[in-house]
Amino acid sequence: MSASRSALVLTTIVVVAAGCGADNDDEGASSSGTVGPDEPRTCEPVNAELETIADQTVEIGASEFAFSDAVYEAAPGTITFEVTNNGGEEHELAFLPGGGDVPYTDGKPDEAALEAAGAFELEAFGPGRSCNATYEFAAGAYTLFCIVRTTDGENHYDKGMRATLTVAE
Repeated sequence: MSASRSALVLTTIVVVAAGCGADNDDEGASSSGTVGPDEPRTCEPVNAELETIADQTVEIGASEFAFSDAVYEAAPGTITFEVTNNGGEEHELAFLPGGGDVPYTDGKPDEAALEAAGAFELEAFGPGRSCNATYEFAAGAYTLFCIVRTTDGENHYDKGMRATLTVAE
């Protein structure tokens, strides 16, 4: 990998990892995750400038409370994830490098531990919408998950919204 592409990958991971955390855990956020009384969040694509050089595309459907597949596979390189929210609630697509369980503290996902582990995400967006996120992936295992809170105080991950991504030659 060239030095400039390595810098781009590192910048992408740092910028995206810094964005983790807006998962309806803020005091002022509604538990439904809407931005107004009847207005679900819109898509905010991630790294749209990388889509033109993506080596592959992975399509993922999100609904209550699962992704369209439990296991995804891809080759290392630049990957665009086309995510369609087929459910009635907002969903996100988050990635935990190294795979495994999402870390918890005091019964809630530990945002600081996720950030320290290099987790990154496509922020939550509303029902009936699609959104793309493009990232550089090295070989390895990744946990895909959604930790948007539900009205009953749980989160989508606890209700089973998780999958695995294996990136291998």
